[in-house]
Amino acid sequence: MTLTDNPEGDESPARLGYRIAEWSEMTGTSRITTWRNIKAGKLKAIDYCGITLIPDSERARLFQP
Repeated sequence: MTLTDNPEGDESPARLGYRIAEWSEMTGTSRITTWRNIKAGKLKAIDYCGITLIPDSERARLFQP
């Protein structure tokens, strides 16, 4: 099993994180608002090789049913 294998078997691969632009588009917020939430500590972000990513766990935390 690799990091992109999806145990549910559907077509989309499992996501580990989202770039700022992807997150902003997905949530309907601006990139500046996303950065402000990161700086304020309301949104967790990680830096991976110079790329800022918002972990998929944040999506699960904020958009739980």
